[in-house]
Amino acid sequence: TPYEYICKVWTSEPDRFILNPIHQMPGLNT
Repeated sequence: TPYEYICKVWTSEPDRFILNPIHQMPGLNT
């Protein structure tokens, strides 16, 4: 699922999420 992918990227590339806050990701704040 997209959420599982995001979790994997979060653990491997946290900087990507610091630069692009999670609240901007679609589907996580439903």
